[in-house]
Amino acid sequence: MHGYWIDLGLTGYRPAFTLQESCLAARCDGRLPPLVIVQQNHPVFTLGRSASEDNILASPQELAERGIEVIAVNRGGDVTYHGPGQLVISPLLHLEEIGLNANQYLHRLEDVLIELLAGYGLVTGKKEELPGVWWGGSKIASVGLALRHGFTFHGLALNVDPDLEPFSLINPCGVSEMRVTSMRQALGQPLDILEVRDRLLAILTQTFGLELEEIPLRRLRMRLGLSLKKESARL
Repeated sequence: MHGYWIDLGLTGYRPAFTLQESCLAARCDGRLPPLVIVQQNHPVFTLGRSASEDNILASPQELAERGIEVIAVNRGGDVTYHGPGQLVISPLLHLEEIGLNANQYLHRLEDVLIELLAGYGLVTGKKEELPGVWWGGSKIASVGLALRHGFTFHGLALNVDPDLEPFSLINPCGVSEMRVTSMRQALGQPLDILEVRDRLLAILTQTFGLELEEIPLRRLRMRLGLSLKKESARL
């Protein structure tokens, strides 16, 4: 399947998700082929549909001082952290086109991450009761998705080299005292995040039978219509 990918760079979570929602609507209407959105975010805690605000351990004042937003989102799961140095990748696919159900798709995203990390010499795995990918007893990547008319959105978040301290301010995924790690911490050396991105995209495209072409933001705006310009200009 031919489709597009776009890297929004380091951006605010709200405008990036506004763009994702507009792209999802275009996918549902048949105006856009498969799309993979890549981004890094300014510090933010996102609360999934089953999240409890009690899993945010810091006060609103402390969050404001640290510059961390709190945003409710429509993916599955509880609370997680996004910030610079973490790759967030959202494939907008259709389950019927890739021949999977929602549970199979979620596990396939985990497989993509496990294959990527193996290429860096990291042996990782899954935990049946907790979605995501684990290195030893620490979580190195999260998966959280949502569906609309069979179309997927949200996706995965891989800790390449983020500041891990904000994870101590939450119960990640609603689990108290969950340990979180990163590729940088596990390997003990810095990484080129763009190289990680490219390798991850290559595995993703092979896994789901995609042929992806990079699309500039200006061209994507045109595909989505002029009404998006005002919102996406904030990216």
